[in-house]
Amino acid sequence: MSNSIASTGGVPDPAYGTPQRAPAEAATPAAAAPTPASTEPDPADLRLVIEDDQKAGCFVYKTVDRRTGKVVQQLPREQILKLREADTYVAGAVIKSSA
Repeated sequence: MSNSIASTGGVPDPAYGTPQRAPAEAATPAAAAPTPASTEPDPADLRLVIEDDQKAGCFVYKTVDRRTGKVVQQLPREQILKLREADTYVAGAVIKSSA
């Protein structure tokens, strides 16, 4: 028998040559480790805001974080709304296809 340390982090027992569990102080439990702060907002803190955009002629749906006031998602996207405001905008001009 070998008196080597087992791969489970045990300590050799001189009486039997088998590994014992390491003391609790030596092991760091995963539950005690600090968890990194989540960058995702809590779904309970989100609210839906629906705005009637008269210029674009459509409704704008925004998901807003109540705590920060930050817009998490918007449909249609802001870039599309700006595109619609351009004098040269033609519906369907964004999609280019060739046969």
